[in-house]
Amino acid sequence: MRNLIGLVLCGGKSSRMGADKGMLVRDNCTWVEHMSAKLKSLGLKTYVSINALQFETYGQFFSSTALVLDQVDAKGPLCGLLSAHQRFPKKDILVVPCDMVDLDNSRLRQLWSIYQQIVGAELYVYGHGGLIEPLCAIYAASGLRKLFLDYRNDNLRSFSVRRATKSLSMVNLPIPENTSDFRNFNTPDCIVKGQEIYIVNE
Repeated sequence: MRNLIGLVLCGGKSSRMGADKGMLVRDNCTWVEHMSAKLKSLGLKTYVSINALQFETYGQFFSSTALVLDQVDAKGPLCGLLSAHQRFPKKDILVVPCDMVDLDNSRLRQLWSIYQQIVGAELYVYGHGGLIEPLCAIYAASGLRKLFLDYRNDNLRSFSVRRATKSLSMVNLPIPENTSDFRNFNTPDCIVKGQEIYIVNE
């Protein structure tokens, strides 16, 4: 399976949602557990990216060794990615965000299959219309090293993952039309009621 691990990103502030998205519940399962299970279905050893304030809460669901604390002074998802690379510098990483809960497992299997077939790219990612979906992607260790060097040398113009990855060699898979797989639920159009998540207008 080459040198691949899974990573669920949960370390954001969830300021637009107003609650920790990873701890929201859908079908009696937290979002972070839901997304972690998708990665584990591929046989991947899977980790969860968090900030220090989340350690106690997430420690109730995952072992301490499965938690990757933010270790770099970057912002947003890039912080989680680079922190995981710092801990596992020789690993390729299949990353998903905790709020992409409608992502079908078939998308991950397709991404994993292309990664198995094509060796040498630095990023395996879905894209459409010139834009990529960089938070459902496989980052090769070589690509992460480039991003980390850009960060360390203060060469990142912003902490946008899309902008940071433009220099990486990538395999781009087309996103099918009319799919909601890659939708991020990151605003209060998700209504929390009891132990379930009800999506407005879904």
